[in-house]
Amino acid sequence: MARRGTARLGPFGRWWRSQSDRHFQIIVYSTIISTAGLVWGFVFLFVLDGYSDPEVEHLVPWSWLAFVGGLVGAFFAAPEFHVYWGQRNTLEDILLLDSRPEILRRHKEAEDAADMLGKSYQARLMGLYKVHNVNIGKRYRVDPVSPIMSTASIGGDEIEIQFPSERSWWGTNDSVLAGTLPGLHALRQQSVNRGLIAGSVITTLLLTSNTLWGLFTSSSGERDHTLDLTASIYDLSRVYEPSPHYDIISLLFIALFVGLLLSTRPRTGPGDEEE
Repeated sequence: MARRGTARLGPFGRWWRSQSDRHFQIIVYSTIISTAGLVWGFVFLFVLDGYSDPEVEHLVPWSWLAFVGGLVGAFFAAPEFHVYWGQRNTLEDILLLDSRPEILRRHKEAEDAADMLGKSYQARLMGLYKVHNVNIGKRYRVDPVSPIMSTASIGGDEIEIQFPSERSWWGTNDSVLAGTLPGLHALRQQSVNRGLIAGSVITTLLLTSNTLWGLFTSSSGERDHTLDLTASIYDLSRVYEPSPHYDIISLLFIALFVGLLLSTRPRTGPGDEEE
């Protein structure tokens, strides 16, 4: 029998409770996907007037689904994302502390954040406690790991603490994107981050060159025409325009890949201000 004042959880509530260690990841990805759907639906339906074009009418139902679904998803996920992100930033700040008294002072704040963020953050917090010999009981049944990654030896015990192996943009394996999307361990590989850098730079240069100077030849034989991506998507008869030429899809793609490039830069770590 359920206790007085409690309600039986439905299927979603039971599933959500079973995923307590993945709440942060689920909220992050739900926010990203719902926001992307909302933006696509808005641009297609209200900026490009896709609903009035018979040539792309097959995309209209999907765009409405993306818009409405993204709006509903963002309505619920975005506020939760704000709360979880604030807790993450609080805990990340505490994990950078090197003062034992300050860690003791803020331990309740840190543990509240770790409770929300799951086992991976709890293990890092326990690693911080181990580094600074803080003993406040075994609150979490997790093995301590590095608060921020490199290697340190405390009292004869070696624990791994993560710092970026290199501070350079090209050499980092701890990018802003890797920190923003928890759980995607591939983003912490140097080769993957370099691939994202190279791909975003090349794509941005191609899109910008196409917009400003043109990548396609005209009837005169000069390379001075721009491919209009918006017209190409709509299968319009005229898809090449004299350069420079600006269309909404090209500008959106340029902004997207510039944002992706900026997200591959190294995260700020301890000691950065001293260098």
